[in-house]
Amino acid sequence: MKHLLLRLSELDPRAGDELRVISFFDALLQNGTDLDRLLTEAARLAECPVGVSVPELGVYRRVSADGGSLAGPADPDARKHGLVNGGEVWIERRGPAFPIDAMLVERFAIACAAVLGGARPAPALGDPALVELVLSAAADEAGRSRALKLLGLRPDRCVQVFAVAGEAPAFGGSAARLGDLYGVIVSGPPWPGDDALAKPHATVGVSPRLPSARAAYAWHLARTALRFAGPGELWGRVVHWDRLGGFALLAEHLSPEVISGSPDVVALDRLEAGPNGNAVLATLDAFAASDSVRQTASRLYIHRSSVAARLARAENELGFPLHSADGRARLTLALALRRLRSPIGEHPSAGHVPRGAGGVI
Repeated sequence: MKHLLLRLSELDPRAGDELRVISFFDALLQNGTDLDRLLTEAARLAECPVGVSVPELGVYRRVSADGGSLAGPADPDARKHGLVNGGEVWIERRGPAFPIDAMLVERFAIACAAVLGGARPAPALGDPALVELVLSAAADEAGRSRALKLLGLRPDRCVQVFAVAGEAPAFGGSAARLGDLYGVIVSGPPWPGDDALAKPHATVGVSPRLPSARAAYAWHLARTALRFAGPGELWGRVVHWDRLGGFALLAEHLSPEVISGSPDVVALDRLEAGPNGNAVLATLDAFAASDSVRQTASRLYIHRSSVAARLARAENELGFPLHSADGRARLTLALALRRLRSPIGEHPSAGHVPRGAGGVI
């Protein structure tokens, strides 16, 4: 392990070990390496045997730590990684794995796929390793700067960061799957509009445009905005952090446990549990986003009398009038709190009612 770290530190003393591994394989590809040299250099870097097998192409190579050819199958405990164009690579380290092994075998696989395929392939989500480093709050500034450079971004260039739950994003940029979300970094202009972002089975939080060196903070803001996103009229499926104003403070400082104790949130839960509860909450959501009962009815494609009846039922349960300025503000706050109580990617049922749906009032 000591020799590997020393070898890595010679590549770029300013970068972290993972970025040095990325740079190592990128440099080999940029200099026009062939498969034999790639395996030799990878084995020397890893200080253990490595190999590649692509049955479709009749390719099987296995080399020792000093670059010599080896016969026979890979060690059963070898760490393997599939190639995007078929086959697999591996490293055969005896004993405990090194912390850098996961990144090493991943970049080794990408490099082998590039050499065998004639061009460097882009993973399905761009370059996840670099995106994750750029968006990580734990990354040091030197590492983030290096990752930005490899993504083709200057630290002072403005980017927007998008947090996407549900359907995979398809609006460009550099993206990665980060836990249950997709993180996307877009450098504009042009910037994707809400029409490009909105998908039936996805919700999106959008950060302000910030220098790319502040991408980790932008990722935090995008995830904050995502907590408000969902079906319905009040917030919608695409939420911009810089349009939240003081509502963003609610997401920063209120826990789900505190929110659950709000009497107005409890009353909304009772409404949902009652007859035609989803329709009533969808009506409240649309009413909070509208100027009048008429506009609410138009948004939901139902008659005004149905809206009025549902609002009256809600007022009886909530215990305050909805048509006054303070009543509408209180309703909007309660709906926002209820949404923030749900985990990211899960939404209260308000808004899940087809437009024009009738039924019990």
